[in-house]
Amino acid sequence: MRSKALFIVLLMIFGGAMSIPFMNGGTLHLNSEIPGAQSSSGLDMINTTISPSEGSNLGGSEITINGTGFLDMAWKNLTSDGNAYTWTTTTANYVTSSGWDPAIGVDSNGTVHIVSSNLDSDDFWHSSYDGATWTHVKIRDCDVCSNADLVIDSNDNIHIAYYHRISGTGYLLYSMYNGTSWTNDWSRSNVENDQISIALDANDQPHISHSRDGYLCNAAELSYYDGSSWSTVTLDSTSTYVGCDSSIAIDSNGFVHVAYRHHGNMDMMIASNISGLWQRYTVDNGAGVGYHSAIAVNSNDDLHLVYSSNAAGNTVYYAEGASGSAWTVSPEGNSRNTFSMYIDQYDIVHISEYKGGSDLGYSMTVPGGSRQSMTIDSVGDVGYENDVVVDDNNMVHVAYYDSSNKHLKYANRSTGMYMSHEVTVQFGQYGNVTGTVVDNSTIQVTAPAALDAAESVIMTLWGADGIGYDLSSTFRFYNDDDVDSDGVLNVDDDCPNEYGLSSVDLDGCPDRDADGVSDVADVFPDEPTQSSDTDGDGCGDAAGGFNGDQFPSDVTQCADTDNDGYGDNQTGTTPDSCPFVAGNSTVNGYGCPDNDGDGWPNSLDAFPDDANETTDSDGDGVGDNSDAYPYNPDETLDSDGDGVGDNADEFPFNSLEMFDSDGDGVGDNSDMFPNDANETVDTDGDGVGDNADLFPNDISEWIDSDGDGVGDNSDPFPFLSNTTDGDGDGYFDSQDRFPEDSTQWNDSDNDGFGDNLLGINPDLFPNNPTQWTDYDADGYGDNWGTDAWNATRLFVWPGQFVENALMGDHCPTEYGNSTADGFTGCPDSDMDGIADIYDEVEDITPIGDSDSDSDGITDANDLCPNTPSEAVVDSQGCTIEVVAEESTEEDSFFGSILDGGDTLTQTVGIGAILLALFAMLQTNAVMAVLPDAFRWMQVMRTSKKLSKEEMNELTYLQSLVQAYHADMETLVEELQQLNADLTARYTNNEIRKDTREKLITLIDDLLSTSPEQMKRIAYNDAYFGLIGTIDTEERTKLLQEEIAMRDFDTPNESPADELPSATVKGVVNAEDGHEYLEMPAQSGTWFIRNSNTGEWDRWG
Repeated sequence: MRSKALFIVLLMIFGGAMSIPFMNGGTLHLNSEIPGAQSSSGLDMINTTISPSEGSNLGGSEITINGTGFLDMAWKNLTSDGNAYTWTTTTANYVTSSGWDPAIGVDSNGTVHIVSSNLDSDDFWHSSYDGATWTHVKIRDCDVCSNADLVIDSNDNIHIAYYHRISGTGYLLYSMYNGTSWTNDWSRSNVENDQISIALDANDQPHISHSRDGYLCNAAELSYYDGSSWSTVTLDSTSTYVGCDSSIAIDSNGFVHVAYRHHGNMDMMIASNISGLWQRYTVDNGAGVGYHSAIAVNSNDDLHLVYSSNAAGNTVYYAEGASGSAWTVSPEGNSRNTFSMYIDQYDIVHISEYKGGSDLGYSMTVPGGSRQSMTIDSVGDVGYENDVVVDDNNMVHVAYYDSSNKHLKYANRSTGMYMSHEVTVQFGQYGNVTGTVVDNSTIQVTAPAALDAAESVIMTLWGADGIGYDLSSTFRFYNDDDVDSDGVLNVDDDCPNEYGLSSVDLDGCPDRDADGVSDVADVFPDEPTQSSDTDGDGCGDAAGGFNGDQFPSDVTQCADTDNDGYGDNQTGTTPDSCPFVAGNSTVNGYGCPDNDGDGWPNSLDAFPDDANETTDSDGDGVGDNSDAYPYNPDETLDSDGDGVGDNADEFPFNSLEMFDSDGDGVGDNSDMFPNDANETVDTDGDGVGDNADLFPNDISEWIDSDGDGVGDNSDPFPFLSNTTDGDGDGYFDSQDRFPEDSTQWNDSDNDGFGDNLLGINPDLFPNNPTQWTDYDADGYGDNWGTDAWNATRLFVWPGQFVENALMGDHCPTEYGNSTADGFTGCPDSDMDGIADIYDEVEDITPIGDSDSDSDGITDANDLCPNTPSEAVVDSQGCTIEVVAEESTEEDSFFGSILDGGDTLTQTVGIGAILLALFAMLQTNAVMAVLPDAFRWMQVMRTSKKLSKEEMNELTYLQSLVQAYHADMETLVEELQQLNADLTARYTNNEIRKDTREKLITLIDDLLSTSPEQMKRIAYNDAYFGLIGTIDTEERTKLLQEEIAMRDFDTPNESPADELPSATVKGVVNAEDGHEYLEMPAQSGTWFIRNSNTGEWDRWG
């Protein structure tokens, strides 16, 4: 289909190989190696060497001639190596529809390059093969890309030309790949989608043949690059249908030849500028010829052309000739088309073809020989699109398309051909033989027979040009009876081919120093006084001869000046350290004087006359062999063998001890405190010496800071005695939060203020760690936790800033009940929750909140609006009858708490007070004096002062606490959400104001309650106002009655032997964690478990 003519390579190979240097004045010069002097024969002489330079007069000697310029003078023969090579085929690209219309080339590194199209995607691809791996890189996306051709220049740049259709317009595209990227893009429009061919001139400039756009083809055209710009020449436009299936070749003179089909006449045509002008020539005017043409040119500039006809059978024609001369055309068979042609360095013509309608075929024609045809691949339908190239190593490469599998395939095979070079070698008058030129500097030849001659002859080389050259070296023929002519017949001559006079070891062998020993056996062939060297050290075995060896078996020593048996060579074996003084030393120097015979030379022996000592490393006057510490000048003995010298060993005769760091007389190894002179023993192993350890036999204790007999590690109050009550308030200091204040002992919220309201500095908010005083007694603490309030606080006002303070009073010196917008505790005249100082509408009763009879039920919900102020009403505001004891002031106070009246909002921490009262009933002191029946007795009564709305809301609040009291984080979130919901419902008139305030008061109190208190509150109906309670007067009355039943001043002392058994179980008080026991039951006699001994102690 296309031809590849690497005419540059052919020109370099064949042009150089065939151009023999010509005579100039009768003298032939070959690379200046041929001197102008002539031999005695009158021929020019060339410098050479011959090996061997002599041979038998019977002939047959294989001779090598070395020189230069041999290839230029030789004649050449194209020869087969005789091997039967087969084709190797492989799939180069498995991508479906890859490899259509391939073009192939091989660079100087042997890398194979193929460009082809993908029939499905129409992309244009570059595939390369380095001998091991195929690599595929997309060149461009195409509407349609086809008819590619490829050629590689002398710099390994790849040049491609191909057809590209864009939006219905056909283009000729050219690109060059420089090993990194595609550059020098050029295009021409109005080009037919027909066969395209590319060739390079001597300057590596591209020339491309193609046809103009039209039906089939419209004109034969040539586009070329002159080094600066592109030009296009119309070669033939004589007919509407001309220029089809073009191919191009460029000869050694730079003339361009373009083959194409004249479709109108069905002729095979060539256009060429060989005459200096573009002219057209007819190659074949047979019917329907010129299809799929491929043209190439050989080293003689002969053109070769292959094409087919469109007649039945697709006959293929092969033509040879030249532009402007006659052509020889011969048919080569049928059913063959789509050709590619390549002529290699030996002018062998290679053609790949699609034959038989399904096979990839190949033929090779050697110059002067017949065409050899074969099948490369016949598996499936293969080879319709193909391309062939041959590399410099005579390897044929074919790229082709596998139509059955839609893959790009690749095949290769060696041609098996090589070019031999020969010259004629003349051996004087004894005849001529053919020599093989191995390379430009080597000739191999076999010497002819010379009858009985025994002489040297001049050798002459004769080349393809018929000119002779005498060699500078001669060749000697010898007689076979005494080949070396040394007077010793061959039968007696140990070296029959070498002249020699040896007679000691061999007869008739060379002996340069004439000592009778042959040179081959003479280690010193030029020294007659020496012939052998047993140890090979370069000194002869004859001690009295020149350079004699006094140590013939020691390769490292020759001379011994002082004759003491140690050689003078300082780098040899046992070198003599005193080469001029005889001696017998063997340690740290051989051959030096050694008086005591211990091997050490006197100069290095610290004790030269004592054979038992040689060294005193520490210089203490005691030899190292006797010195227990040879490197320590302060020590020589170690009496107890403990590794410490006697001088440094504080216990020189005790191998278990050597040091006493603290000077207490006890060695460090035995002393548990080697650096403490006050301690030596630690009986209990707790790290504290027995002298300082108050508990020397208890590993867990060593200090008793408060002197109570209980070690600090076990003592929960190591600095407070467990049996001391410093302030006399009835609480041991270890349990008293205020051990120096008899009026306070507990601090529930850990804010530093005692819970006892009657004591010094009482905490008015015992469960709120951020509040403790309430100057205006309005239930809101004096402390504040909002930064924005800092600017409004007067310096004389009570309280202080506490981070995140709860229940803070915005007006600490004025009693107030405001609750809205975070400004709490300020006067709120209209009871709308908004402080008067921020209320834009003052003294106006909120709509729906008026209560004319002050019974706690708004007029809007009050069915009995005129009930007396002291009457107890139900949730509809009507009077109910209550059977109860006579009400007291305190009872009214607690009643106001339960019915949601204004007293609730004006009470100091009412939730906290309720907790405190309930907690009081459970304190150890009260539990100790009250009988069980009395202790837990409660007078239960249902509150009739709660409205249905309040009952529902309080019940829900209690349920919420019961559900989440074990998860404080979730409970806080739920309470905060309920708080927001109540405000929203109140704003929407869904609940009453007093209900909202009562709930919010309890929520605020709950938010400041500890987790432990929350557990008790959760199931305490009284806390939520859902049951009646025992008021203060009743509690006081009941307590007085019980006290009257007992005598506190004279307790019933029990003898020690009446203490309960330690196995008896008591009750653990959750408040202080101690276990208590009343025994006998209801006797008022209480015992407390001693946490140290586990025994029961009487509780005071």
